[in-house]
Amino acid sequence: MAVSQETRKALYDRAGGQCECTMTVCSHHKGRCPHKLNPGWEAHHRTAGGPDTLSNLTAMCVTCHKNTRTYGRG
Repeated sequence: MAVSQETRKALYDRAGGQCECTMTVCSHHKGRCPHKLNPGWEAHHRTAGGPDTLSNLTAMCVTCHKNTRTYGRG
């Protein structure tokens, strides 16, 4: 199921327009990713198949999203 526009806006606002990724597998940053959320940014589910709620979503730039274990599945 796609994340609603209302939830995406709330997620973007929570993130301050910046990627929220802190994954250590991302080689282009340490700590929180410095990239802005450009068009095409992803609302990544922390728990795959989980609810489309802010507590289960992370705003990610395209580069970080490609580093997730679940990228390209589903």
